Amino acid sequence: MLCEVTNNRAEVDSLVVQSLQANSSRIWHWLEYAYVVILLGSLTQGPVNKIWEGSSQVDARAIEITKFATYILVQTPAMFLLVRRGISKNLLKGPIGVLLLFVGWMLLSTLWATSSSNTLFEAVTLAMTCFAGLYVATSFTLVQQLNLFFVAMQPGLFFSWYAVRQNWSSSIQIEDGNWIGIYFNRNSLAPTAALGLLCAAALVWIVLVRRPKQWMAFTAVLVALLMFDGLMLLRSGSSTSVGAVLVFGAVWLFWTVVRWLKRRINISPRQMLRSVYTGFLVSLISVTTLVFYFQQRLLDLVGKKIDFNGREVLWRFSWDGFTDRPIIGWGWMSAWRTQGFFNNREFWWSLTNSYWSHSAMMDVLLGGGVIGATLLVVVIVWSGAQQLERVYSQTAGQWTFAATWFVIAASTQESFIIGNHFLWLLLVASMTGVKDDASIGFG
Repeated sequence: MLCEVTNNRAEVDSLVVQSLQANSSRIWHWLEYAYVVILLGSLTQGPVNKIWEGSSQVDARAIEITKFATYILVQTPAMFLLVRRGISKNLLKGPIGVLLLFVGWMLLSTLWATSSSNTLFEAVTLAMTCFAGLYVATSFTLVQQLNLFFVAMQPGLFFSWYAVRQNWSSSIQIEDGNWIGIYFNRNSLAPTAALGLLCAAALVWIVLVRRPKQWMAFTAVLVALLMFDGLMLLRSGSSTSVGAVLVFGAVWLFWTVVRWLKRRINISPRQMLRSVYTGFLVSLISVTTLVFYFQQRLLDLVGKKIDFNGREVLWRFSWDGFTDRPIIGWGWMSAWRTQGFFNNREFWWSLTNSYWSHSAMMDVLLGGGVIGATLLVVVIVWSGAQQLERVYSQTAGQWTFAATWFVIAASTQESFIIGNHFLWLLLVASMTGVKDDASIGFG
């Protein structure tokens, strides 16, 4: 009898311990979700800039250091968690190993950079945000990532809408009425709104496919927020982000058709890689290149002009600078801070007054030369090849390619491959892939 009582008590104690462990695990998961939302929201940069706006008017140089410290603080837990959980050897042997080589090359470029202090600063932040992207990719499933990205975009968009409604200073671009909100630039507000819209659309797709309990209510909420994010995107007046959204849609449609065909005819893995994937890359790169070089003619069709200090002159400078140092480059984000880069054309420098190329593709060529650009191209192409199966086997598997090329398309027009920016984190996470959907979480 005594043995039975002892055994029963041991079973009860065991159940209590298991219950406490389960509750503790649940709390930890939600705390981690909250942290990632703060991380992603901070890397949209608008909230951080808004927090330190008043102080920057007193001492602009000191506040830049403070912003840098803020970004370090918010990304450090991600790096710690990534190190704690580790990266699999198989991942390091694949495209992610090349991605780390790309980041390492940009860090190494400090040795020959023409503005080494700036290169060291920019390369360190590039690496930090890369590791944050790896943390997100290896820690969360696709559905979790979509939820986290979507939720993280909304506070900044809501406060931007509120800022416009309350007529806060600098919330609207005076010359054309475009909305800026708390982001100080329409091309900072627009990507945030675009990503929120795309995440909402992908989540609607998943809800309609999986039909969970109360799926109609979920769909209604998502569609309402999708429309809100779409409004913010359109009112920003940014052609870059709208064009990137169209690229996302085209890529999503392409792989949706492939998924449909895959269910009806037998497409072998070899055919998928050699024919489908190769054709996809050739078509998309060709279209992207044509749009990049002939975008003014395309914009003329809708009555728009390219901003002088945002495009053509900067790209011409960038290409000329690249031909001066084509192999190893000037050092990451170093050229535009080097007087010799302008070949004694100070007049043009006074007009442009810029520290980047308004094209991440040009930034990569300038900063790391052909070697740096080749490493990045290898990562993009190889990572896509490794994730082909996910595209047609996973619900909303189209996201991997669509999100990757959304960032690439936007980066042809703006310097989005840069440290402390959420689009660089998104690109890294998309190229890395996602954690197994069998894990517990939002999905």
